[in-house]
Amino acid sequence: MQDKADIQLIKTINEIRLLNLIREHGPISRNDLSRKSRISKVAVSDIINRLDESGFILEIGKGKSTKKGGKRPTLLKLNAENGFVIGIEIKMRYTNVALANIESEILAMDSIHYEAGSSMDKVIPRIQQKIEQLFSDVGYDPKKLISIGIGIPGFVDYSQGELNFADTLRGWAHLPIAKRFTEYFHVNTMVENDVNTITYGESLKGAGRGRSNLVCIWIGDGIGSGIIVGRQMVRGENGNAGEIGYLELGHCVSNRDRIKHLYTNQRFFGEILSEVNLAEALRMKLQWNFDLGNLHDNSFAAMLKAGDQGNSMVQEIVDEYAYILSILCMNFIKTLNPNLIIITGHVVQHSEYLLYKVRQLVKQSMINIPFQETPVVTGELQDMAGVNGAIEMALQTIFEQPVTKRENHVKVSVGKDDENELTRR
Repeated sequence: MQDKADIQLIKTINEIRLLNLIREHGPISRNDLSRKSRISKVAVSDIINRLDESGFILEIGKGKSTKKGGKRPTLLKLNAENGFVIGIEIKMRYTNVALANIESEILAMDSIHYEAGSSMDKVIPRIQQKIEQLFSDVGYDPKKLISIGIGIPGFVDYSQGELNFADTLRGWAHLPIAKRFTEYFHVNTMVENDVNTITYGESLKGAGRGRSNLVCIWIGDGIGSGIIVGRQMVRGENGNAGEIGYLELGHCVSNRDRIKHLYTNQRFFGEILSEVNLAEALRMKLQWNFDLGNLHDNSFAAMLKAGDQGNSMVQEIVDEYAYILSILCMNFIKTLNPNLIIITGHVVQHSEYLLYKVRQLVKQSMINIPFQETPVVTGELQDMAGVNGAIEMALQTIFEQPVTKRENHVKVSVGKDDENELTRR
């Protein structure tokens, strides 16, 4: 006789399968759900009844009859207002907070700002207050909050929901970040590295939609990457996969003439490809005086745009930058064979010439390699990638298969009974 726990697991898996299909294809009929899921019509009807009683779905009217005629099917969609999630993107000087429904539609979003070096005890209460304010602004009950996703810079301890190492957020390491939100709101809280969160956003809602194997390279204070293989995030043994900023330049700098403006005896890719290093090289070349401490103002963007408009001095520096960046792209192509490489961050957002040069150099490098060409594109979500990724991560509380490994979504105890069964949430 089949164990009751096994039967319940199968029921839960099937519920999640149907919820995912409704989310992806809704409005959809019961017959179409049965066909797409390969679950019997009787079982689908039983599951739909349970999901309806739990408030996760709505009947929204009748669809078209088949060619053979007959009754018009009842169409189903997610009940977007049955639950809400919060996506949080924590940075050195600011935090973005977004409230979304279970269809991942952002209903309200705001930011809080603080000084670099602010302690966790000063920042987190302000984030919690902002969450409560967002619920109040849209008029929804905060008791309908299902889960919270947090993207944060540093090396994440996924089992504890905290940072093992935090260079950007000094003093935040080994502090109970997830626990603070879980105890305050009584919901599951998931903490993820910020570049992985950006990768989530781009893979599910941005440039990587429909791609099963991709790499997302983020350029900012340094450089990092998120890696998805078989639609699963790759983290490595301790969660440090994709930390390409720590790769050593080695033989890549043997020809100094190729990088004579950018190279000043740096050791790591993250140093030579940082925004500050690029901006400093451009400033020296053009004798343009602007604040290196505030690279996201219009001056740096205008300098990069000058390269798009044909400024040969800007293009000379960007050529060097593209050369180093293309080496990283080629290493990913040779080792992981992704079907897409996404480059995101302010540098590539403001320099079409950079993307053009990287593509050109990658294409040249692949002439003698028997691989299919891997497309290189810019991110579509830009500054919204991180918060969208945090929302999608939080939604895995509902939509993730329960048999999927949860190293990236560890459930911090909320002091309630076991809630694995979807319809008991």
